[in-house]
Amino acid sequence: MNLPQIKSKGSLTEKTYNTLKRAILDLDLEPGELLTEEELSEQLGVSRTPLRAALSKLEYENLITVIPGRGTYVSELSIDYMEDIFDVREVVDMLSVKLAAERRTDEDIKEMHYLIEQQEQLLQDEEVDVKQFMKLDIEFHCVISRATNNEILKRLTLELVESYNRYILIAPFLDRANTIVSEHKRIIEAIKEEDGEKAAKIVQNHITDIRESLKERIEKIL
Repeated sequence: MNLPQIKSKGSLTEKTYNTLKRAILDLDLEPGELLTEEELSEQLGVSRTPLRAALSKLEYENLITVIPGRGTYVSELSIDYMEDIFDVREVVDMLSVKLAAERRTDEDIKEMHYLIEQQEQLLQDEEVDVKQFMKLDIEFHCVISRATNNEILKRLTLELVESYNRYILIAPFLDRANTIVSEHKRIIEAIKEEDGEKAAKIVQNHITDIRESLKERIEKIL
């Protein structure tokens, strides 16, 4: 475990929560890893009070598991939980692109194209930075959700794409990365054309392909 010290400015609880959440999502804290308050407090440079508040939020989000009498652990990966994520994500993403097609601005479209260009540049590298590729992927879907002007969709989208980030990182499928980028381009064009039904169909197929590919890889690991 190697975590950065937290600076004292601002809410320590929020900073502690964000630091730990990022470490979990990026697999710097591995599934099943034991977390002790003493070690976390020392590494992060915070007292037990903000640490406990942060851990409580992470438990609520199913990122850590507290087992009475045994300790606190980073939540294990689960095929069933991953399936739950994709069940909801398919519905949320399809609704998001439909609304985005109605409400998007030219600036939204430009931002989507920019993120895809960044992904394409990453794929030209000899060793692709998977974490950075996924950060761009998350931001792409968040831009679509922001284009809906729906606060609930924005929040749900961020939670869902972050939730499956660990599964992607533990079983990356860079062999499909170019296909993913191509599908993203098709989604953008459908949104630009204000064709919500077309965008939703592309997204549905996109999610199904990722789900099946990821499940196949995860089953070999877990």
